[in-house]
Amino acid sequence: MNSAEMENEIRTLLGNSDIGLLEGLLVDSADWGVNIRMTLNNEFVEVDLIKNWDGFEMILLDEQKRDSIQIDELQDILQILKSHY
Repeated sequence: MNSAEMENEIRTLLGNSDIGLLEGLLVDSADWGVNIRMTLNNEFVEVDLIKNWDGFEMILLDEQKRDSIQIDELQDILQILKSHY
């Protein structure tokens, strides 16, 4: 799956999800992966998603803090976002 396909799948996945109040979704593909920005439950959320051998590295960017989580499938994004926001 290339970055553009991943971008479209993420946009559809998040757009159809029930993870809370989702506003201002921006999904942008790049040569290194996909950047996701949104307001979720009135909190700004920024995520970098990088494909690797084991699935995807999901990097949650929060001001000065940076958390990295390994996920197997794109659908796992929903569970992570629910638990963090």
